Amino acid sequence: MSSPLLLKEIGRLITLLSRGDPITLGAIPWASPVVSFGDPTNSTVATLGLNPSNLEFVDNAGNQLLAPHNRFESLNTLQARRWSDVAVLGIQRVWDACQDYFFRNPYDQWFRRLDKLLVGTGASYYNYIGARACHLDLVPFATAEKWSAIGTAQRAALVELGAPSLVQAIRASNIRILVLNGSTVVKEFSRLLDPNALDRREMPSWALQRGRVAGFAHVGHVSRVAGAALGREILVLGYNHNIQSSFGVTREAVSRMSAWISSVSKEALA
Repeated sequence: MSSPLLLKEIGRLITLLSRGDPITLGAIPWASPVVSFGDPTNSTVATLGLNPSNLEFVDNAGNQLLAPHNRFESLNTLQARRWSDVAVLGIQRVWDACQDYFFRNPYDQWFRRLDKLLVGTGASYYNYIGARACHLDLVPFATAEKWSAIGTAQRAALVELGAPSLVQAIRASNIRILVLNGSTVVKEFSRLLDPNALDRREMPSWALQRGRVAGFAHVGHVSRVAGAALGREILVLGYNHNIQSSFGVTREAVSRMSAWISSVSKEALA
């Protein structure tokens, strides 16, 4: 299903690419913007990350993913020389790739583990029917370098550039619960909120490496992001462990985090 709000937002992001704003901050010049992984318009739960991995657009050797193996669109797949050449049909194709992501060629190595955290909510990225989940990012542009390799000022500018897209994705959605994946996401997202919007609490059962790495949960109800109204209040849940990359994240810890998400979510999804 088309979303006029998100089609308009994709058009705005493509204009930014054609002007070069994200590219000067490290965005891959030929990669399309990503407003969502999956369809937020019929999702009740969303996870939140930093920005799309370059592996959504290239293989492990750095070669561009081309049709039919591409996950998202690019100047190449859209057969355009520059972003200013991408017309209405191209914008629709960019949205279709976002909307259908989990039923095309998803990066399962990353998303399958994250999907397991949501099992208690009843929502999944991979549901054809029933409750669906999607994934959103703070920044809708893939960068050539990893987030940790980008300078602090660049990261702040990218988050500021991406905030309106996150707001529009939530406005266009049925999302009632937003799950923040890892401490860096919690930190960056919190900068877009009112002070003390999220409560932080230690979770002893989430501790890793025999207690040397503490576990923390973050909880809050949010109705504004970066000063913009979402149109409703959503429940925000976060955890400090990055389950894809944190060293020593055990199955037991993930299971306990999943049980906590399920328990806190029940009232919001009732």
